[in-house]
Amino acid sequence: MHVPFCKSRCSYCDFVSYTDFSYLEAYFNSLYKEIEMWSETLGRQKVDSVYIGGGTPSDLPLEYIRGVMCALHRDFDLKDPEITVEINPNSSCAEDLKKLGVNRLSIGLQAADDVVLKAVRRRHTVADFERTYETVSAYFDNINVDFIVGLPQETDLTIERDLEIIEDYKPKHVSVYILETHSESMNRLHVDTDITAIHHEIFIKELERRGYDRYEISNFCVPGYRCRHNLKYWHNDNYIGVGVSAGGHIGSRRYVNVSDLHRYVEKIKNNHFPFEYSHENEPLDELRETLFMSLRLSEGVEIEKLKELAPTIDVQRLAGMFPAHLILDRGRLRMSKLGMDFSCAVLSEVIDINTLSRVTGGE
Repeated sequence: MHVPFCKSRCSYCDFVSYTDFSYLEAYFNSLYKEIEMWSETLGRQKVDSVYIGGGTPSDLPLEYIRGVMCALHRDFDLKDPEITVEINPNSSCAEDLKKLGVNRLSIGLQAADDVVLKAVRRRHTVADFERTYETVSAYFDNINVDFIVGLPQETDLTIERDLEIIEDYKPKHVSVYILETHSESMNRLHVDTDITAIHHEIFIKELERRGYDRYEISNFCVPGYRCRHNLKYWHNDNYIGVGVSAGGHIGSRRYVNVSDLHRYVEKIKNNHFPFEYSHENEPLDELRETLFMSLRLSEGVEIEKLKELAPTIDVQRLAGMFPAHLILDRGRLRMSKLGMDFSCAVLSEVIDINTLSRVTGGE
């Protein structure tokens, strides 16, 4: 569920978000209606995970999150759900969120270094995060902390401080992303990719040394605290995405909503799903998506699942094409440590149409 509003934009942000809150009421009325439209289309489905992200959901008056929860309970059967809300490190809404049934928080710290935070126009300080974490941990046991490696003015000391925060607060879940520099605005940040790679490797090793399981390329947790919601993406399961620029996967249909807020509201007003893109996947599409998503997991993907999608696939041949990066292990195909370190390049080659044609007998 996408809440595309923030009080300010960080310099590295490449997501669809708006700092003008004047359309807030119209947007959420449309969001409630989109939830209802999906319920009318699919029936009263059982839902076991909800993720409310942004933008910055904690920047909004609580009534809107309450409205979302009411709409979900009205139109779907929430079955012992994991309900996550993203919050900023200067948020003070923990108790109220808990009362609404939220049971997992994701806090966007990004860096435990005030110099870095200021450089990327974050609105919080490390001290803000510390106060917030101490407050929310009185209400929530399941807390994720987000970090980004490669931000401007990051030093070795930044990574040390990040790890000290983890040592001090011991969050159950940690996400560590490398700053992506695909857009023109990102390229202006002049990221040193070599130093970033070194910092990232240090971060990973130290997290694992502290007992965190790297169960996905960018995600770490203590036993029992894998993110149930994100696992749906990585297993290529069914999920509904609602809101501006949200995407979903239902059966073999893949869709993405429009990214313009006004178009979104207008489409919902006219009783149309707000798709920018909607496509019924062929079996090969489902195979590519499953490989691309599931190989991100440390455990990889079941060979039987791949054979269900492509009965002629030669998984042994596929693994043999990437001997340093792919491993066949007890009925599963997974990436090696080296494969995970170079995942972007490896995954793009694995799902290349020519590669899959060779291993499914299409050549």
